[in-house]
Amino acid sequence: MSGGIVLNELGFNILDLLELQFLENIMGRKVNETKALAENKKLVLLKEKLEKIGSDLNSLNKSYDDLKHKQKKMEDSVATQSGKIKKNEEMLFSGTITSSKELVNYQDEIKILKASSDEIENKILEIMIVIDDKIKEVKEVEDKKKEIEIQITELKENIKARIKVIKDSLKGLEKKRKIVISKIPKEYIEKYKVLKNKKGGIAIGVLRDGFCDVCNMKMPSMETEKMKDLDKLYKCSLCGRMLIVDRDEVDIIKSQIDS
Repeated sequence: MSGGIVLNELGFNILDLLELQFLENIMGRKVNETKALAENKKLVLLKEKLEKIGSDLNSLNKSYDDLKHKQKKMEDSVATQSGKIKKNEEMLFSGTITSSKELVNYQDEIKILKASSDEIENKILEIMIVIDDKIKEVKEVEDKKKEIEIQITELKENIKARIKVIKDSLKGLEKKRKIVISKIPKEYIEKYKVLKNKKGGIAIGVLRDGFCDVCNMKMPSMETEKMKDLDKLYKCSLCGRMLIVDRDEVDIIKSQIDS
């Protein structure tokens, strides 16, 4: 094909080629839209946030478990010491102690055990306060986690619904595409595909006021003067794409596909 030269006596409506391009372009945009929805940035951020909160919650629960374990050990220690105190007190009042030294030893041991138990019980109270605070903190984080999980679920459902709408639309567009392709001779479909691959997905331009609407360059007037026939297919001498002469039907076809 050379600039301004008619390609062929076509024998088909050249607007079908343009309609094919419009259809495939919008189908490509819809496919990209489904990919973008599947990789939704807000969803990715929410998942990252959920993962972070999950990690924080695990740390809090571990800290809570450690505190409860420490409390249990202290309570066991107090129980053990209480048993010893009770046993020593029973010995004091058993009447079996005959030595004053032995008596003093039992009394001193009871004092030490009681002092130790009091100290441990104070620590248990301190730990219980920390545990209460930890429970509140865990509850707050759990509530945040549930809130994000709800947001993720709602967003996923919304994305799923939008993708379904797009896929349903694509099915309709694919039916139209097949009908349009059936109207175009195979040789022109092949030319269209070759140009489409070479020219960034756009094989056909429209000549408007001497300009190719794809490369947006003004063609030499000597060439455009020869491009008057609405039923013929031309070539842009600047970008190499196929060209058709502008007419009202171009915008009508585009609007019908976009609607």
